[in-house]
Amino acid sequence: MRTPLPIDAVLPELRQALEEHGAVVLEAPPGSGKTTRVPLLVAELVEGPVWVLEPRRVAARAAAQRVAEELGEPVGQTVGYAMRLDRKAGAATRVLYVTEALLTRRLDDFDTLGAVVLDEFHERSIHTDVALAWVRQVRRTRPALKLVVMSATLDAESVARFLGCPRVRAEGRRFPVELRHFDRKDDRPIEVRVSAAVRAVSGNVLVFLPGVGEIERAAALLGDFDVAMLHGELDGAAQDRALRASPGGTVRRVVLATNVAQTSVTVEGIDTVIDTGLVRQAAWDPWSGLPTLDLVPIARDAAAQRAGRAGRLGPGSCLRLYSLGDHDSRPAQTAPEVRRIDLAATVLALGGRELEWFEAPPPAAWRASVTLLERLGAIADGRRTPLGDEMVRLPLAPRLARVLLEGAALGAAREAASLVTLFGRRCAGDLVERALDGEGDGQERRRLVAMVESRGSPASDAEAALRQALLAGFPDRVARREGGRVRLADGGAAECEAARDGFVVVTEVERIGTRVRARSMTPVDEGWLLERAEVQVAMVWTGDRVDVRETLQFGDLVLDSAPGRGDADAVSRLLLEHARPVMHRHVPDWERGLTLLGRVRFLRRRGQPVPDLDLEALLPVLAEGCRSLGDLASTSLVGTLVAQLPDPTVVDRLAPETVRLPGRLRATVGYDTDDPWVESRMQDFFGLADGPRIAGGTPLVLRLLAPNYRPVQVTTDLAGFWERHYPSLRKELMRRYPRHAWPEDPRNAVVEPKPVRDKPRR
Repeated sequence: MRTPLPIDAVLPELRQALEEHGAVVLEAPPGSGKTTRVPLLVAELVEGPVWVLEPRRVAARAAAQRVAEELGEPVGQTVGYAMRLDRKAGAATRVLYVTEALLTRRLDDFDTLGAVVLDEFHERSIHTDVALAWVRQVRRTRPALKLVVMSATLDAESVARFLGCPRVRAEGRRFPVELRHFDRKDDRPIEVRVSAAVRAVSGNVLVFLPGVGEIERAAALLGDFDVAMLHGELDGAAQDRALRASPGGTVRRVVLATNVAQTSVTVEGIDTVIDTGLVRQAAWDPWSGLPTLDLVPIARDAAAQRAGRAGRLGPGSCLRLYSLGDHDSRPAQTAPEVRRIDLAATVLALGGRELEWFEAPPPAAWRASVTLLERLGAIADGRRTPLGDEMVRLPLAPRLARVLLEGAALGAAREAASLVTLFGRRCAGDLVERALDGEGDGQERRRLVAMVESRGSPASDAEAALRQALLAGFPDRVARREGGRVRLADGGAAECEAARDGFVVVTEVERIGTRVRARSMTPVDEGWLLERAEVQVAMVWTGDRVDVRETLQFGDLVLDSAPGRGDADAVSRLLLEHARPVMHRHVPDWERGLTLLGRVRFLRRRGQPVPDLDLEALLPVLAEGCRSLGDLASTSLVGTLVAQLPDPTVVDRLAPETVRLPGRLRATVGYDTDDPWVESRMQDFFGLADGPRIAGGTPLVLRLLAPNYRPVQVTTDLAGFWERHYPSLRKELMRRYPRHAWPEDPRNAVVEPKPVRDKPRR
């Protein structure tokens, strides 16, 4: 017979919500029984299997065992679990508890599921965020897929709005917990502080420590207690021992746990919690580009969950090894992983598929992950490549998956497997040498080798194969070592031990104050970089010419450099950018070209079928092939413009460059204004009854000058000027310029033309 749990009271409401809406958000505090009771209810409503996403291996395994016990069955029949290296499930399994990473790698299997249950959603791992968005998307085309989002501390309303579904709230079985804080400064090692705290409290104790190392050191100091350890690296039997109460024990029980005991599991017989207030939280190292576990203070919501472990079965107490002020100054909630971890594995798992996120990742971080995966060859054109498909099947970060696959392809699978297991151990020096010496996790190495060994025949030079594999996984961490510094291909720099200059791959650094020092460096052959290098062309304006250099680069590292020709169009563009203000000094027929351009524009305004020419559009044609100001001396603006005209004779005929005047052989026509004009001394117009016309009758604007070339009159009606204005002006002109002839009838005066071609003034 099943033990009644608080969640039982809301199961009918939960069933109704699922039947009517297909999705529901359940808010239920720790100890309510949601993890064990809800999946079985969901299984009654669907045809296919129900997958329950658990944040940790311990929780997935423990929940499956508890539910199987309530059903009176062994694990692996109706209820099972699946995680890395451990699976108990069969064809008849209806409810499968799975760890987050496994579920994310199997998104395509969602099409066969009946329901997905996301447990402990408040922890906001990247996997639960992906699963939430993915199920929401799948349900649009397959509404039969049901979804339950469960959490102990969550803004349930916002999730319900995102899903467009109702929310249900359950009460928990809560017992009072007395809270105490350690307010004195204590600089002793954390394991020493924990040992003292255990001896200062009473009852069976659950101690939250940040990691395995701290747990093992604390256990060594507590040999006089019944000590059990609880963390994700233990086998199932050791985890079971930590979760079960010791029957009839006379020695106080102490369970030393990481945050795996914070949610989803019940540690039996516990009435006291000691909280160090620390956790190793998933993050990433921007230098190595690999996932890390950073030691950080927990947020207030996590502190509340830890304290609540003492009140699961009765009244309890919680001693926090940090002050009340420290607690109150901490963030209210743990930051979602989507905002603080490397997203490359997520991008690879999605394979270019778009999601509508509950909380979207930072765009810059997403773009950086895409760029990295493109460099690794895992993504191309927004889709996962065949190499990316192989990488996503490996239980490794994308960089390490790439290293392992490259090493296997080069015939060094065993050595490459040793190499990738060394990461995360803070190994200094050359990782390749350590891997060749056999260092690394033996069990993990054997498992990885089995996954990739068939890719290539044994390498004749395993060391070279490993160095090339490391280069394949860390192309942006290549650096040039020069004395006591390294300069990286991505532009960064770090100090290092002085050694022979050359190229290395930097996989780990340490920070000492403001200094950055490379800890792990592996030499690589420059020839390998040359095979992967790109040609970069640099163009520089030197003051009178464009200087072009072609460099062979690996990222920001220059491997070779030499003078080059560059792209002719790009060279001429840079030349024009700097030469434009002085073009008139270097192009021989610049002024004539501008006049010709004005003549063409004039004809276009008069409706003539000539091209719409623009000086800025002509300049690239003019400068084609030019690299310096000196080269411009051999160009022709007139020739460039004429080449654009279908029939240049039309321009010469309708918009002539010059016109004949009685007193001059030729006078230049100005086309720099809307109305073309000609300028000359008044005497040069004697003998004309009317002014010259162009373009089939358009009168020129006449600028009539005195003998001293000062303006006297501007007109388009020369006949009217002779008749109305000249007689009165003649007297003044005769007085001022007595040596010049001023005939009474200028229209019929005989003038001897002068062979002078003055340029019109502007």
